[in-house]
Amino acid sequence: MIVYLFVTCVAVFLGYSADLSRRAVSQPAGRVFAMENARGTLLSKTALFLLLVTLFIPAALRQATGNDYMRYVEIYHLAAVGARVPTEEGFNLFVRAVYALCGYENYLLVFALFSLATTALFLLAIRRQARFFGFSIYLFMMFGYYFQSYNTVRYYLALAAAFYALYYFLEKEYVPFVLIILLASTFHKSVLIVLLLYPVASLAWKKWHAAAALLLGGSLLMFHEQWLALMLRFYPLWDDTEDLAASGGFSYGNIVKCALVLALAAGIRYIAAGKEPGGSFYDRKVLFGLKCTAMALWIYLFGSFIPEVSRICYYLTIPQVLLLPELLECIPESRLKLKKLLTALVAAAALASFAMFLRKADDSRIRILPYKTFLFHELPGTPSRSIE
Repeated sequence: MIVYLFVTCVAVFLGYSADLSRRAVSQPAGRVFAMENARGTLLSKTALFLLLVTLFIPAALRQATGNDYMRYVEIYHLAAVGARVPTEEGFNLFVRAVYALCGYENYLLVFALFSLATTALFLLAIRRQARFFGFSIYLFMMFGYYFQSYNTVRYYLALAAAFYALYYFLEKEYVPFVLIILLASTFHKSVLIVLLLYPVASLAWKKWHAAAALLLGGSLLMFHEQWLALMLRFYPLWDDTEDLAASGGFSYGNIVKCALVLALAAGIRYIAAGKEPGGSFYDRKVLFGLKCTAMALWIYLFGSFIPEVSRICYYLTIPQVLLLPELLECIPESRLKLKKLLTALVAAAALASFAMFLRKADDSRIRILPYKTFLFHELPGTPSRSIE
C-alpha cells in the first residue's frame, strides 16, 4: 500500500504543478511575457511527462498484481499460438505481434505496453478537456480509475480511448470520435455502447423522456432474465463465467457517488439561480456530464442484474473528473467562502472514496494488493514459452 500512497501523492503534486505552470502562460501576449510563457510551457510539459512516467513505471513493473493477471497470461499464450479465444481480434493481433517481435512469450512487455497506452490516453484526455487539470488529476486518482486499470487491461484501454474520444464528440467532430471508438472496440467491444449513451446524454431531455426511462426501468426489473439473454447475444463472453455468476446486487458506493454529484449540482444550481442563462452552469459540457451521471445512476438502480454493470457505467462516470471542478466554478464569486467550503468537501469525499477503495484492494475481486513486481518477486510456474 505504501507504493500506491507514494504514487498517488507524487501524481497529485505533479498534476497541480503542470496546472500551475500552464496557468502561468495565460498572460497578455507581448515581449515582456515571452520568456515567462516559454518557461511556463516547458515546466508544464515537464511536469506532465513526469506524471506519465510516475504512473507508467509501477504499472509496467507489476507482476501477478490484479485479479485477472494470470488469466491474461494464459489468454496471451492462446492468442499467440492461434487458439480460439474469447477476446477481440485487435487485441489478439497485438499480442501476436509483440510475441513475434520478441521471439518468445514476453507477457511482461504486453502488460507494459497496455499500461503505457492506457495511462497516456487518460492523461491526454484530462489535459485536453479539463479546466483545472490538477483538481481533475486528483479526482482521477481518488476515484480509483488509475489503480483499477491494473485489472481488465483491455477494458481500461477502451475506457481511456472513450474518454479521449469524448473531446471530439463534445466538439461535434463525429468522424474522429466514431473512428476512435471503432478502433477501441477491437480490444474491448463494450466501448461500442458509448455510440448510444453519449448521443442520448447530449439530447435536450423532455418530461416524456423521464416517463420513458421509468417505464424502461420497470421492464428491466420485471423481465431481467429476458434482457440478460439479449445482452448475452451481444456479449457472449459473460456466458458461463464468474461474471455471470456474480451478477446481481446494487453497487451502493457508486449509487451514492452519483446521487451526491447530482445533489451537489442541484445545490449549486440553486445558488447560481441569479446568473444569466448561458452562464457556465448551462455550458453544454456541464449539462452533458450531469446527464451522464443521471444515466449511470439509472443503470445502477435498474440494471443491477447486469454482470459487471460498472463496466457500462464507468463510460458515464469518468466525465465526473471534469464535471466536478466545472460545477464548483459555477458558484458566484460573491459566495467565495461557500465555494471554498464545497471544494474542500468534494476533495474530502473523494479522499474518503480512495481510502475505502484501498481497504478492499486485497479482495479477490480486485487483488491489486499486495503489490508485486518482477524486480523483487519471482512468479512461479510461468516460464516463458517459445513461440517458434
